Amino acid sequence: MLKLAFLNLFRRKSRTFLAVVGIVIGIGAVIALNAVVDGIYNEIDTIIGSFQAIMVMEKGSMDQTLSKLDESLRAKIESVQGVRVVVPEVWILPQTVEGRTLTLSQSSIPATIYGVDISAYRKLRGNGWVGELEKGEMLNSNDKYAVLIGKSLADNMHKFIGSSIKINGQKFRVKGIVSSESELLGNLIIMNIDTAREIGGFPKDKVSSFYVEVIDPAEDRKVAEKINFALGSEVEANTASDFSKTFAGVIKNFRLVALAIALISAFVAAIGILNTMLMSVMERYKEIGTLKATGWTNANIMQMILYESTFIGIIGGILGILFGTALSLCIPAFGIPTLIKLESVLYAFLFAFFVGVVAGLYPAYRASKLDPVEAMRGA
Repeated sequence: MLKLAFLNLFRRKSRTFLAVVGIVIGIGAVIALNAVVDGIYNEIDTIIGSFQAIMVMEKGSMDQTLSKLDESLRAKIESVQGVRVVVPEVWILPQTVEGRTLTLSQSSIPATIYGVDISAYRKLRGNGWVGELEKGEMLNSNDKYAVLIGKSLADNMHKFIGSSIKINGQKFRVKGIVSSESELLGNLIIMNIDTAREIGGFPKDKVSSFYVEVIDPAEDRKVAEKINFALGSEVEANTASDFSKTFAGVIKNFRLVALAIALISAFVAAIGILNTMLMSVMERYKEIGTLKATGWTNANIMQMILYESTFIGIIGGILGILFGTALSLCIPAFGIPTLIKLESVLYAFLFAFFVGVVAGLYPAYRASKLDPVEAMRGA
């Protein structure tokens, strides 16, 4: 019966093809979207995992590039018990890099200027946002027109130690190239904070944020609460766990979008299979009547039609997985990280299988209830 059900799919190749395509597109879109969500989550999780400090920004700011604080707050933060080092930072989106606008040609992740107080940064126990120095030397406080650049930026712009890079029309010398576990930090341009203010038009007495390293990392939550209590009306201090909770909420919303797309895809694919199977049943009235007249039971007829619809779901699921995987592998070329998880692929296949079975239930039931005499007359 399995062989017969499979061969029946090729009686109307065009109709079967369209039903399969509906599932392929739906499954492919779901896999690709989940791969993007998981890829971004993995990148952010990597950043948060290496973040061993407190980030102090302007209250209500979405990120550092939108925050602006008085640098005088540094002394107040340093006076909070448990604080070890306070590093003033300026985050700016450059207008041009090597004459190119914000988004680099081979990446959709924008280059970002990270101006940092070098003398304070050198007191940190870790690397902060900078990452590991892969080549070259670390910046000094007197390096006005020297920069460190992320490895992704260096590769995309073909830069090396000693080469020059023009940012907002100002020429800088590449003193070092830094690598990071996250591609999202691969396009950083690290420079002295005063230089960043100068080329970015940032007020001299302002900063975007403060990177606060605590004496005991286990006490970061308590120290953050102390900072918020002391300066709560002006700033917002967040720990790695705070960022993790916030980002988890954002990812949850993205997953809801993915679920909505999956449900829409399921509906469209199910309608396609339902239409295909109903038309198939109507065209095979005489055949079904003959089978019932020769001893096939209602259960046998229903089983055959369900096999056919399930085969459509399985074929569409397999091809959809291949399509979605290929799409997911192409997306990083645009600078968007992706991560294909085995469970996502398995769920996608089961989803296609389920749609195939459910969409075939009504046509199978209708076929099983045909009167053999009337069916053989072509009624």
